[in-house]
Amino acid sequence: MRLAEYLQTHAEDILKAWDEFAATVPHDGAPLDQASSRDHAAEILSVIALDLDQPQTDAEQKDKSRGDGGRERGDGGRESGDTPAETHADVRLADGFSVDAMMTEYRALRASVLRLWTESGLVEYDAHNMDQLTRFNEAIDQAIAESVTRYAEKMKQTSNIFIGILGHDIRNPLGTIAMSAEYLVRSGKIDEKAAAPIKNSVARIGGLIEQVVDFTRAQVQGAMPVQRKPGDLADQLGKVLHETQVRHPDRELLLEGSGNFEGEWDEGRMGQLLSNLLGNAISYGARSAPITLKMWAVEGDVSFSVHNRGTPIPPEDLGRVFEPLARGSLANAGAERREPGGLGLGLYICREIVKAHDGELTVASTQQEGTTFTVRMPRLAKLS
Repeated sequence: MRLAEYLQTHAEDILKAWDEFAATVPHDGAPLDQASSRDHAAEILSVIALDLDQPQTDAEQKDKSRGDGGRERGDGGRESGDTPAETHADVRLADGFSVDAMMTEYRALRASVLRLWTESGLVEYDAHNMDQLTRFNEAIDQAIAESVTRYAEKMKQTSNIFIGILGHDIRNPLGTIAMSAEYLVRSGKIDEKAAAPIKNSVARIGGLIEQVVDFTRAQVQGAMPVQRKPGDLADQLGKVLHETQVRHPDRELLLEGSGNFEGEWDEGRMGQLLSNLLGNAISYGARSAPITLKMWAVEGDVSFSVHNRGTPIPPEDLGRVFEPLARGSLANAGAERREPGGLGLGLYICREIVKAHDGELTVASTQQEGTTFTVRMPRLAKLS
């Protein structure tokens, strides 16, 4: 019996094996009943069976083996409406399945079909059936590609919705809190000192929101979005240094360097970059030593560094300080930290901003020399 015929005449046996396996797959949703377990599995098998009966060129075979065979519907048509594999991905995402769990289902489907077909005693090991076997594996790969692509698209949409909700629904009440605190000060009901903790907390929560939004956007889009405009980087960074000094009057912030720092930058991102680096130095640096912003330039590049004294970053952590959520042993050691409760995203965001400007961010840290984060960037964007 040809494999295509077996898929059509023994679909119930295959689906029963699918049910049994799907029920064992760990996921975050509710337990699956038979209807949920089998969702679109029959249609996926039908698509594969129909595909096996269709003529196929060598080029089409090669594309399908890589998951590039084109979107196929259950009626044998293409490129119109959702395929069963795409719809399966929608349902599994809603059921709480991870993409790994969904792919495990496909691997189990492949194994179940081949096992049941082989054990049926109906297989003739001739050239035609061997060709059908090859094409079956290619069709499974195509279905996996369709499901994974749809799953990724839906996750991206979900992340974008999350960004919108976070940006709108949390920033609005924060703005109300900030304005209310300002009103209380101006009306004389509380003094500036009493309002300071409220304002600082609002600013801190706002900063955490920005970090989460930037992290999510970078993960979804693959790169931090930037909008370059002509400007003087020295002026932009000087403003941030001054604002940071105002917020931290008890710390000594120094600026060194001169030269031509004209180029094309995203001013907001540059400010965010330096603010994060300065905040890191303030949090982890020795209170008794100054924090130094040093700038220098050559013909095509500009560079700046932020240096602080204090407990150095342990060597085992240097290679991962820019990874998201990687705090390392320094944070656990309580090394002169000033602002607990961060998300561990600041240095990751710094790196992504620098990468988006085609630059490089590095760090060196020793007991003798202190800790220095160095940024190097081309003045102009690379031509694509």
